[in-house]
Amino acid sequence: SFLLGLIYGDVTIPISEIFHPSGVYAYILLNIRLPTLTVAILIGAILSTSGAVLQMLLRNPLVDPYISGTASGGAFGAVITYLLLMLNLPFSWIIYFQPFVAFFTATLATLITIMIGKKSGYLGLVIGGVLVSFIFSSLVTVILSVMSAKYPQIPPLTFWLLGDISVVGWFNAIILSLFAILLLYFSLSN
Repeated sequence: SFLLGLIYGDVTIPISEIFHPSGVYAYILLNIRLPTLTVAILIGAILSTSGAVLQMLLRNPLVDPYISGTASGGAFGAVITYLLLMLNLPFSWIIYFQPFVAFFTATLATLITIMIGKKSGYLGLVIGGVLVSFIFSSLVTVILSVMSAKYPQIPPLTFWLLGDISVVGWFNAIILSLFAILLLYFSLSN
């Protein structure tokens, strides 16, 4: 998939240019495709490490961010920040609040799942997580419906929730690699 990511995109790069790039293909390959693919690989490593840590902390190999309610709680927090538009806050401010609100609601959803699981064991943890996930997913759907009716000029949030890896440069790839190394270090040392 790495090789296919290098070849295909808005501009298809011939295989001969992958190993000996020249001209515009060299620029696309070295400044756009390689940093973007590096970031995609790092994001995958961070997500898999986070999932393994979550399974270890909850002592349940069945748990993932969707079963524990963590993903739905984070999506709820990210979507709820768009309600700040009703307070006439500038759209650019939402970008700064969004990660903190999403982290808080993801943590809240996980804690609710843990409280349910403590009372009923590991099966209760899974069932409680699915329940919490459904509740937060339902709230996300309601907010998306209200927001799309009230603010049609906002890009569709459903597409945004699916995720996207934008074109990034080497600076972003280096910063993310430092965070990935720290995450891997702390998760493996404990």
